[in-house]
Amino acid sequence: MKSWILGAALVAGASIASSGPAVAQEFCSSDRVMGGCSVSIGDFPWIVSLNQANARNRFEGHFCGGSVIADRWVLTAAHCVDSLAPNAPAGFEIYANSASLQAGGVAYDVDRIFVHAGYQGVGVNDIALLEISRPMGITPVRLSDAALAQSVERVGGETVVIGWGLTPPPNIARGRGPLTQAERAATQPPSMWDTSQVLLGAAVPIVQTQLCASDAGPGVICAGFHDAVADACRGDSGGPLLAHDAQGYVQVGLVSGGNYCHQDGDHYGTYTRVSAFADWITATMAGQTPQVDLRATEPDYSLPPTFGMVSLSAGFQPDPHRTALLAGGMLEASSVGQGCAGFVAEAPDFRVIYQGSGAPLGFSVTSPADTALLINAPDGQWYCDDNGAGGMDPSLVWGTPPRGQYDIWVATVQPHASVGYPEAQLVLTGNGGSSGPSGGGGADK
Repeated sequence: MKSWILGAALVAGASIASSGPAVAQEFCSSDRVMGGCSVSIGDFPWIVSLNQANARNRFEGHFCGGSVIADRWVLTAAHCVDSLAPNAPAGFEIYANSASLQAGGVAYDVDRIFVHAGYQGVGVNDIALLEISRPMGITPVRLSDAALAQSVERVGGETVVIGWGLTPPPNIARGRGPLTQAERAATQPPSMWDTSQVLLGAAVPIVQTQLCASDAGPGVICAGFHDAVADACRGDSGGPLLAHDAQGYVQVGLVSGGNYCHQDGDHYGTYTRVSAFADWITATMAGQTPQVDLRATEPDYSLPPTFGMVSLSAGFQPDPHRTALLAGGMLEASSVGQGCAGFVAEAPDFRVIYQGSGAPLGFSVTSPADTALLINAPDGQWYCDDNGAGGMDPSLVWGTPPRGQYDIWVATVQPHASVGYPEAQLVLTGNGGSSGPSGGGGADK
């Protein structure tokens, strides 16, 4: 499940106390403008968490947001669910009726997923509908349409974004916190940032769409600030962007993408414009839209690595080099060769650019789960191992490693529906031995 890329965090703060629905201007007193505030499910009854059903708890299982738009329909982002089976998706459910991921909510199974056939990534038809297995009895959100758009989607208007996405701990709740320059430029959030246990909201202004992308089309709303003041974050994807008029809240967008929360640079968020898809939403709920299956069929080494990359030379220090990551995914590793076992993500977990010579290069994995190792080497061939490091841990070693790019996947031997995404550690060593790697099927880079 792709849980996204987004901007500056919705930072937990004081709860909102109001007799009626809180309007955007009431979010966060002036001394708490850096981020967001905890909000009530009573103000936003339609917000739901997309959850991995096999996770240890809702907090760990949360990966995206969504909004109830009818008794058996949830609106979310296509990139949240495009890796799932369109019919009877396994290991996936909706968690509703609670602002807390710890308790109080109700789980609902999803019968079918409808991803927009034109989805091509952030800001390009990034919208999907989930058909729920039974009526939810939840007050649906009002959706913007062509008639409302001129009044609630104007540039300069204030909106509210809500969700359970990544947020820093309370002691660094203002802005990005005391991060180093390297941390602010990293492609992964700091280790102390985590999914919020409570529902957070923040007010953000609508800005010109060109501030999100020079080629942003009519299906996009751009909102947020030039600096890291308040925005959505990874895990908020698919959740609603809400305007407010005389009748209350109206959903004008859903979270699609943006910068990582902690990074320097512009922090405008990209949102799918709901009114641009009003006809598609109506037709889909009426059974007039065919389902499409956009799932990848094999790992793709052209994608950026999820957990980072490193450049190494012979004699690198520290040796061993260790990287923490999450193993597994939805794709069968055997798609690249019959000797490859397990289940992996579409994008590489890690990437090594090796510039050394005259020394071996070893890759191994440690994890409490049963894992396998899948590497696309500089020669364009796939190499795989299951238990080469002993027990349930895999290992691959090049006695004379070629220079170039090694794209690495850590697989789970059991399917995702059974084990989810277990923690694992990739270990790189320069003194791993002299044997050559075991090989799987081949494909040129």
